[in-house]
Amino acid sequence: MKLTLLGTGCPKVDYKRFGPSNLVYSKNTKILVDCGSGVTQRLNQLGVSSADLNALFLTHLHSDHVVDLYQLIISSWHSYRIKPWKIYGPIGTKKFVKKIMDAWKDERNQRIKYELRSSTKAFKIKVKEINSSGMIKINDIKVQYFEVDHKPVKYAFGFNFFHKKKKLTISGDTRPCENIMKYAQKSDLLLHEVYINHEMENIKFSKMRSKQTLHNVKSYHTTSDQVGKIAKISKCKKLVLTHFVPTTFNEKKLKRIIKKDYGKNPIIGKDLLTINI
Repeated sequence: MKLTLLGTGCPKVDYKRFGPSNLVYSKNTKILVDCGSGVTQRLNQLGVSSADLNALFLTHLHSDHVVDLYQLIISSWHSYRIKPWKIYGPIGTKKFVKKIMDAWKDERNQRIKYELRSSTKAFKIKVKEINSSGMIKINDIKVQYFEVDHKPVKYAFGFNFFHKKKKLTISGDTRPCENIMKYAQKSDLLLHEVYINHEMENIKFSKMRSKQTLHNVKSYHTTSDQVGKIAKISKCKKLVLTHFVPTTFNEKKLKRIIKKDYGKNPIIGKDLLTINI
């Protein structure tokens, strides 16, 4: 099983760090987790066609994690996808997908009528809404979903991926919570988001970015002072960081802070970084 970080950024645009998205794959299975801005371009750089993806899992419905959903769907059609999409996401995913598809319905129908492509199965979307915790099998990879704490977002999930004897945990967006430490236990790799305290403390306040704004953003993420402790408690073999807030930072300092709690250096995630699990 392999993991490729397709996007390691956050809502603020950074050409080096695209919107949150990850690809989990084996020889026979390709699973996409989230579809942030630029996901289709990163898949193309990796040499993976959206036509070949077996499933899409959504951690939650924040815009930075789902903004390129329609681009993913329409580009898969242009890439000759001949099978329906399987999308797994929190409560609200069915409604969200319907709105997205309705918004582009006229344009899509025009293309279908004029371009005369042999299949429209790429536009058939099967959505399964997940709740609490459970297990789903996608070919040879088992996917375990579990709730995390991203309140005020009501429904947010982390995922475990099992292939052969390996385990990969993806935190999704979350503040420290019991579930992430419980479900990440002895994971071969924990991919975790991080809000970098020492960088954000130096940001100047303004009407658009007040002290309260930063406090609220920080409150529903995991900080650089917390993520090493989570990795230590979960006893994960490797800690990889992603979803950086902010997207530019002092990497050496971040590693030092986390190593103090974790006991070893984390891996600083970068777009298109591929790791064998």
